[in-house]
This record gives sequence, C-alpha cells and structure tokens, in this order.
Amino acid sequence: MRFSDLVGRRVAVWGQGREGTSVTEYVRGLGVEVVVAEPDLPRGDSPGVVYGADGSTALLTADVVIKSPGVPVTHDLHRALVEAGVAITSLTDLWLSDNAHRVVAITGTKGKSTTASLLHHLLLRTGVRSSLRGNIGTSVLAESDPPAQVVVMELSSYQAQSLTRSPRIVAVTSLFPEHLTWHGSLESYYSDKLNAVAHGPETVVVPAEADEVIRRVSERLSPGTRLLLTDEDGVHVAPDGAIVWPDGPRIEAGDLPLPGRHHAHNIALALRLAGLLGPPPEALVEALSSFAPLPHRMEPVPSDDGRTWLDDSLATAPEAVVASLSSLAPQPDRCIAVIVGGEDRGLTYDVLLETVSAREDVELLLVGPTGARLAPACEASGLRARLFTSFGACVAWARARENRADIVLLSPGAPSYDEFANFEERSAAFRAAALGTDSPPAES
Repeated sequence: MRFSDLVGRRVAVWGQGREGTSVTEYVRGLGVEVVVAEPDLPRGDSPGVVYGADGSTALLTADVVIKSPGVPVTHDLHRALVEAGVAITSLTDLWLSDNAHRVVAITGTKGKSTTASLLHHLLLRTGVRSSLRGNIGTSVLAESDPPAQVVVMELSSYQAQSLTRSPRIVAVTSLFPEHLTWHGSLESYYSDKLNAVAHGPETVVVPAEADEVIRRVSERLSPGTRLLLTDEDGVHVAPDGAIVWPDGPRIEAGDLPLPGRHHAHNIALALRLAGLLGPPPEALVEALSSFAPLPHRMEPVPSDDGRTWLDDSLATAPEAVVASLSSLAPQPDRCIAVIVGGEDRGLTYDVLLETVSAREDVELLLVGPTGARLAPACEASGLRARLFTSFGACVAWARARENRADIVLLSPGAPSYDEFANFEERSAAFRAAALGTDSPPAES
C-alpha cells in the first residue's frame, strides 16, 4: 500500500508513540484525515487521541489502520481487524512501497545492527550518498538533503511482518528463536521475519555457512529474485577467519574490526552488499579499517580491578551468547566469567549449556528468572555456575577477590526487564561495577 492510496479513505493510526506520531503528521500533511487510537489505555489527555473502547471503535470502523510496530499480531483487536476486513499497514510498508528501489534492508535475529551500520559506513567512505534508517533508531521519513542514493535499513521482524513490498536488496544475517510472545510461535516469527524477501526483491544475500537460513529464505523467495551467498564466488570468510575476495584482497582475521567468526560473516555480508552498489574491493578494504564497533556488542568498558570487562548486553538470545564466546578462544590459564540471565521467555538454552560444557575456561554467573531456571540444569551437568539473588549482587561478586576470572563478560542471553527498564540501564549497572561504583555487597 502506498501513501497515495490513503487519500479519500478513513485512516486510523494505532499507537501514538514516536513512529505513530511521525506517520500521523506526515499523512495529515498529504491532506488525509487521521484519527489516532490508543485502545489499550482507558483514558489520556493527548488532544485528538481516542482511548479505550472509543479507540477500538475508531480502529474497527476505519478503512485503513496504520499499526505501530510495538502492537503484536497476537493482540485480540488485531485479530478482530483482520476478521472485519480492515486493511492493516505500517509506516515501513507505506514508505517502502514508494522507495524500495533505493533500499538495502538488513534483517535477521542478530547481527543486523552491526551489518547495517557497517554497510552505511562503507558506502559513505567510498563516496555513495547513504542514509541509515529503520529499527536502528532513525525514522524512514528522515530524508537527507540532497536525498540519499541508498537507504540502508535495519528491518525488525515487527516491521517486516506488515510488508507488501520488499526492498530492492535484502540481507538475512541469522535466524533463531526470538520475540515469540509477539509473533505467537516460532514458525510465525520465521514467517514474519522472512516476509521481507517475499515481495519482489531484486537480490537477497545470505551467509554461506547458514544452511537453515538458506533453506528458509529459498522457500520464501519471489520468482526471479537472485539469491547470493557469501561464498567463493564473491567476498567470503575463509576457513581461518580471514575475509577474501576471489583473485582480490585478503584481510586477515586479526585485522578485522570485530572479533569472532560470526562477526566475520556480518562483515562479509556488508562487503558483499556494498560491492553490489559499485565500490571496488580495494576501496572497501580501506573503508573497513576505519569502522568503529557499535556499543554493547563485545565492547570493552573501563575497569580498575585488573580484569577485562566486556559489555555484550545486546546478546539477548542463547545463540548470541554462544557466538560471543566463540570469539574468545580458550587460552591456557585464562578464565571467563559470563553473566547470563534476566527475564525468562521460556527459550531453550541447550545450545549454550553444551557450549559451556565443552570448555574448561567458562564459569556462568546466573541472574534473574532465566538464571534460576538454568541453575538446576547447570548443577546436573556439573557446570561451573553460581546463582545470585540480583544483578547487583552478581556484579559485586564479579569484582571481588573470590572471582578468579580474567574476563567478566555480560552476555545475558535474555532481556533485562526483570530488574531494569531496558538493556541500557542494565549496561550502566555493569559499567558502574567495572569501576567499583554503586555496587551492593556481594552475596550468592
């Protein structure tokens, strides 16, 4: 659906958050009358917003509902709208329908922020007028002057679910269980996520070693879409972790701006995408050398206790923790204390426990409801693990002399909402502990 399709129709925006507010202003600027509804709030004082039952009525009597990405498809009212035949769209879908020709979208369970940011960096450094938008925090409506030649979009599963038009180029970084409450099931999550490749993209790029991703993407591709892999036909990850072009440059693993094979695959994806847009390999190698890693992704933070403290707080799924641990190869006489846990979404942590059981250098510091659920399994498996009553108690122990670890890694594999408002707040508590400030007494 395009913005022009809204003219002359009854339009309602579901949600007055940042995205809801911006799309309301934009659509009204096109001369379309819009009502904003907050059906889940019984009352409020924002002018022009209808609340509670009146909000539900406004949505059910609309011709088109523009849904904010935070509204889950499992919501009873969403089901009622579908059954009533009300057209449901989103800002992302409306904007993409007019701009897909200049969009490169990065989606996937993990790795999309890093890959999108890196691609944007590579394009800017090689003279391509690029804009970074989408789930990474910048509205798609935030047009640059002059307009961007390429819009690099980080695309979440929430945003992908509503699409009726795919971007020109799409990269899928990874797939594993995440956001299951919002989507309703694992299969629905995969289906919603891969909706991004199902509506006529020109090219889709996938990591060569991601067999499950390749299979699922292939099942959803539109006829005529070209599927590319980061394999020997183009830039790819060599067995030793280096980035290699066929008959071209080679970047050794130790010279990459991010450690670990999973990051090497994200880098190869970004380089493959950039190469599709024109810059030659030699220019991309030079541009890559100036890329700064994003915060909260295996980020070293200041500390004063002689240990290395790494903030990997955006690793909110067990597979992400495994990937981060893989970047820290076992070394003689080195120990890693990994803080794991938080809000419990019922995910399976077998892959993480298997990884830890195969290493002698890892001790798990368990926190929150997830940690409490993992503790018996760790004990039964003979893993080195400690359960703490709170995050504060955990990081205080991590600083204590009793902790023999050389590295303290916050890679929780779970959201932060059991104790914190968001992951930034959890990260701040971790960083404060690294410097010995605001830490409660240690207890396990």
